[in-house]
Amino acid sequence: MAFNAVIERRLAAASASRGMTLIEIMVVIAIIGMVMTAVTVGVVPQLKKSRINTTSMQLKTIEGALTTYSLDSDLPNSLDVLATGAGALLKPKQLKDAWNVEFVYTYPSQDSEREYDLCSNGPDKRSGTDDDICNYKE
Repeated sequence: MAFNAVIERRLAAASASRGMTLIEIMVVIAIIGMVMTAVTVGVVPQLKKSRINTTSMQLKTIEGALTTYSLDSDLPNSLDVLATGAGALLKPKQLKDAWNVEFVYTYPSQDSEREYDLCSNGPDKRSGTDDDICNYKE
């Protein structure tokens, strides 16, 4: 009789911890999907803004390096000069914007008011569009 009682207790314990039903799992997946959607809607625009800000700061860093370089000699024809040699002012990865595209450097500038033009093609990665980030745009 004691043996039957032990088996009955084990069967009762097993049926009490039967796991999650399919509906419960589907509800959890739906909640996770809603949370992920909310995070995506909030994060993606901020990511774009942070890339634009990062690129603007990189542009200022390159401008500073160009100013430092021009103290010893004339401005370079290419930005690669700033990242090569023993006395390199920048690292090669600093010559790329937040979208991993190289900055567009033009020396001398097309505009007589500036010595050089320095631009990132921006989020669309195409030159000459409204989202370009340049040293002459404010």
